[in-house]
Amino acid sequence: MNPVVYLHDGSFEGLLHAVSAAVKSQQKIHGIYAEQCYSPQIFDSLVQIQTDSQQALRLFEYLKNLKGAAARFAVNGFLSDDRKVGFHLYQMVRECLVHGAKATRLYTHDSIRYLDNLSHKVNVEAHRFTGLIRFRILEDGLQYAPFAPDCMVIGHCALHFKQRLKNRRWILHDIRRNHAMYWDGNVLQSIDIDDDFTNHVRQHGEIPESRLSVEERHYQQLWKVFHTAIANKDRNNLDLQRQFMPRRYWKYLVEMR
Repeated sequence: MNPVVYLHDGSFEGLLHAVSAAVKSQQKIHGIYAEQCYSPQIFDSLVQIQTDSQQALRLFEYLKNLKGAAARFAVNGFLSDDRKVGFHLYQMVRECLVHGAKATRLYTHDSIRYLDNLSHKVNVEAHRFTGLIRFRILEDGLQYAPFAPDCMVIGHCALHFKQRLKNRRWILHDIRRNHAMYWDGNVLQSIDIDDDFTNHVRQHGEIPESRLSVEERHYQQLWKVFHTAIANKDRNNLDLQRQFMPRRYWKYLVEMR
């Protein structure tokens, strides 16, 4: 029998439903992928999953009730944007059905170790960006911050700034995925950003200067002067700097331009 590949729509519910269906089947599972991430293989037998939110919810409730790391592995695995996460979640669920919550502590198991590493990666990046995101003040007083994370951590970061800047209006914009979240002082919601605006930010690492407020231009210049003034060229340690602030994050940092 040819190996079976399950395909889903790329949503969290779609991923969980595909994992649930794969676990219930008696087939040899070769992989579980979002449709847009799958590269066709000549001998694969494909099963297209039509997302059933109720099936996904049943699996997620089961993982939460285990009281271990299973639910966190599922959520952070999805947020990691790792194309292989579906197969490893499938393997984890199978282990949980046998060993219960302690399955997520079986670090000698390849899939458990893989998911633990993905979860750590998401948590580390989310924590980094709470300190690396730079907001710009626009001409109408709205604050806007572009960034391009490897993982889908915009939700983590938005919840942080919802508390940190709760009395301000702001937009957090994941340029890599063109996903933006807007806080109006009361409600946090997803919004669409104009494609021309997004492409300009993606290309130049900054919004059009005409959209910046006068005080923002002043603050940016002060910040660059301050950053240069406090730097001690004799004690530069680029390796250490990249450890805490990887170069791939520099594009949208005002002080690095």
